[in-house]
Amino acid sequence: MSTPTRGTALRPGDRLRDRFARLVEPAATGLPNWRVVAWFPILIAVGMLTLVALGISGTSSGSYWLIFGSGEDPNVLLGGPRPIRSDEWLVQQSWAISQVEQGLPPINGTFPGGMDATVLMELPNSDWSTIFRPHLWGYFLSVDIGVAWQWWLPAFGLVVGTYLLVVTLLPRRPITAAVVACAVYFSPMFQWWYGPNTIWPTAWAFLLLAAVIWALRDPRLGVRIAWAAVVGWLAVTTAIGLYVPYIVPPLLVALLSSVGALLAYRPGGFVVTVRRLGPLLIAAVGAGAALAAWYLTRTATFAAIGATVYPGARSDPTGQLWTQDPSLVGIGGGVVGQSFSSTSPNMLGPNPSEAAAALLFAVFVAPALVALVVRGIRQEKRTDWLAVGALTALLILLAYLMIPGWDPVARLLLLDRIPVSRVRIGFVALMPVFFALIVREIDRRPGARTWILGAVSGLLAAIGSVAVVIRLAIDDPLVLSDAALWPVVAAALVAACVLVFIRNRAPLAAVLLLVASLAIGAAVNPVYRGVLDLNETEAGQAITAVDDAEPGDWVGVGGPAVMALVMQTGVDGYDGVQTYPSLEMWEEIDPAGTYEDAWNRLAHVRWEFGAGDPVVTNPARDIALVTFDPCADFAQDHVEYVVTDAAPAESSCLAEIDAVDEGELSITIYRVVKD
Repeated sequence: MSTPTRGTALRPGDRLRDRFARLVEPAATGLPNWRVVAWFPILIAVGMLTLVALGISGTSSGSYWLIFGSGEDPNVLLGGPRPIRSDEWLVQQSWAISQVEQGLPPINGTFPGGMDATVLMELPNSDWSTIFRPHLWGYFLSVDIGVAWQWWLPAFGLVVGTYLLVVTLLPRRPITAAVVACAVYFSPMFQWWYGPNTIWPTAWAFLLLAAVIWALRDPRLGVRIAWAAVVGWLAVTTAIGLYVPYIVPPLLVALLSSVGALLAYRPGGFVVTVRRLGPLLIAAVGAGAALAAWYLTRTATFAAIGATVYPGARSDPTGQLWTQDPSLVGIGGGVVGQSFSSTSPNMLGPNPSEAAAALLFAVFVAPALVALVVRGIRQEKRTDWLAVGALTALLILLAYLMIPGWDPVARLLLLDRIPVSRVRIGFVALMPVFFALIVREIDRRPGARTWILGAVSGLLAAIGSVAVVIRLAIDDPLVLSDAALWPVVAAALVAACVLVFIRNRAPLAAVLLLVASLAIGAAVNPVYRGVLDLNETEAGQAITAVDDAEPGDWVGVGGPAVMALVMQTGVDGYDGVQTYPSLEMWEEIDPAGTYEDAWNRLAHVRWEFGAGDPVVTNPARDIALVTFDPCADFAQDHVEYVVTDAAPAESSCLAEIDAVDEGELSITIYRVVKD
């Protein structure tokens, strides 16, 4: 476009474009200016703080209302709870409330012998390591604030991390970068597995890659120190989350792309490069020291977790996709993502969370991205090393899924710790990286025939989507009946794959990716005010009143709701979800160790009435179901109270104290009568 001469009047549209161009003009380094860097994170921070102040989150704790309440839940603002997300509302939240009731101790005292609250589950506590768990800080104010803060802070990290990475590569496209960041957030992989230890790894991976690029290109020491401090701190946050299946894939993308960035943006010789990366290297050493201190101060906990029967030491072989998902419908099922809400097992997975799949944008555009790299090499003798690194990460993930026989290398890369369905998070991490790399190349050198690359990518996306739909129509048509918007998702995905290769169509491509993500991920979690704390129910208050009058050890006999009552009230008891077995507790229940294989696991510890000494079985691999006889030695020696929603067999060893009818439950509290 020619520059208007002096005195030439600009049309309103031209003035607006000219003003926007000046606002987004990159710095001399080619990196985005401070306005571009700051506006979107500030906007997201204001939104997050507003929601936190109002106590609004996406928790599914309203699932308790289905049990304890009647009529419509007054705290549901939009949507409804997802009972399948029990790890959030039943497990993590119950223990978090228990922690608050007990004063946020590092060792939760519910189980005899206690449970380390600083390892494996994201629980608020007063241990020094909580400085590296910023998402837990809200619990120091209140439960409602804590739940909302824990919900939105990792989301802030993911959205802002994605934005900063994309805008680092596309400094003149802040709005497009913001839209892509929102599309990543609404991916069903995050929405169905929503939690700090599933969101932080990808957020940190994006920030790490952005930090490497900034360190290599920005000579200002203060800027590089700021990036290093954030990345080093969140490295510890990510690592102590301990969810390896969600850490490894995005980390692989970040590390290989960072190697590409190092080759692409070498600021000088070896010494200069090391000096530029110095703050990041120091941050890495500091993060390693913090992790070592954290580990060395709780080795007994790690030993107990490592010695469990389940999960124990997992190691999956390579090439398992053909065994677990031979039709490829599960991995390619993102286009029918509305069906993830079905609670019935189907070809996509045994439940909604396991069925959740990513949009395979990165897979469909990968061949065309390879063509762009080759074009740069042939025509300009220039290699886009960032793209090479990202493509290598994609190939490694696909090889792990589809090619058997290289297990030793996979173990070295920790890929063997990733179940097949969890590898999908890598495709989510690759989506914004590939999008930004393609748009950057098209902006730099559009070419007359790049639309052909878009057409090929769109054709691959169409073939992949149609193949999934046809297979489901033949073998599992009910899935399609649950996914009414699949044509919208498919059309948006196909169009995005085409338009991303056409100059000046990147904003529309980003919007289409967001449309596809919204159609399959936006309605997963409810909009909920506060949290349904069982201490506020009649049953919870009855338990607290009895225990306050005369403290004792409790057993909850019955369903998950009874287990949650014992957990949330913070009384001493034998119900709950153990991350590892308390040897003191199980020596009381099973002194001979007869059922060790059944209880030595990460499991929901639940009870049912039976006769004689406790018997432990596993109705599922993560449930330890124990029989309870109030006249048996265990109950007589160790238990004072029983709370149950089941009718016990007549027993002279139980004396009723209180009874509560609440919602669908009839809760009875007994005292164990000692012989």
